[in-house]
Amino acid sequence: MKRTADGKGASATTSDTVIRTTRGKLGFATNVGRVRPVDEDSILAIEIRTAFLSQPRHRLLLIVADGMGGHRRGDVASRIAVQTVARTLLPLLTSEIDIPRASYHHAIQTAIGLANQAIIAESQAHPEMEGMGTTMSLAIADGRNLHVANAGDSRIYIVNAREICQVTRDHSVVQEMVDRGELGPEEARHHPRKNVITMALGVYDEVTPDIGLLTMEPGDNVLLCCDGLINHVEDEDIQRVVVQASDPQTACDILVSLANKGGGTDNISVIIARPPDIPS
Repeated sequence: MKRTADGKGASATTSDTVIRTTRGKLGFATNVGRVRPVDEDSILAIEIRTAFLSQPRHRLLLIVADGMGGHRRGDVASRIAVQTVARTLLPLLTSEIDIPRASYHHAIQTAIGLANQAIIAESQAHPEMEGMGTTMSLAIADGRNLHVANAGDSRIYIVNAREICQVTRDHSVVQEMVDRGELGPEEARHHPRKNVITMALGVYDEVTPDIGLLTMEPGDNVLLCCDGLINHVEDEDIQRVVVQASDPQTACDILVSLANKGGGTDNISVIIARPPDIPS
């Protein structure tokens, strides 16, 4: 995948609770924001270290899922998605073999497909949840390889001292308008239909996420986030925070704070990883 630069709302009491990891080379934070009554996001960040026959391996599995549905339980949809994908991929990620690109592609597609069906099955079993769904952005770091997938408008970026590059493409009505030349990037950012997405898990019988591979360089940070961050924090501010922060967790905490200061109109979730073992 080539590097590219580049209807929610309800009144609620502000929450200052931020769920976060301990400090290290991997950080995440999620916060309900200043408007919504419930945090419908689910996130997962797993560092997998194995050693078989004295051969160590180090892989990362990172997921952000932005639930949709409000009272229809978008939080349930995002949780099911994250748990299903993790259960499906972990046997592969704990294997002792070098994993080919095609195997990753197939496994990611299968995992997201199973998550989609699991959400649909849950909504069918509980009619009050009919209509719930979730976006998903997923990244697997394996050495210098970064496998990425997305469905919806949650995003993945590569951030370093030189630039911030969005490496996923939004599945949204506004992005389609940009692709057709009907809107510029700044107009898209503030368009009234910017939250209308064209792909999500749990909404359609089948989902076909974008899946790609890129090569990380020394100094790269991987950032996954939901639209609750990017709606309120500009790309250049995200880059500045990630590069200047002492560690990924500090950067996550600062970004959540900035999003809330900017309005906090949605749930805010962000994962930042500095994958190790990338030779210069």
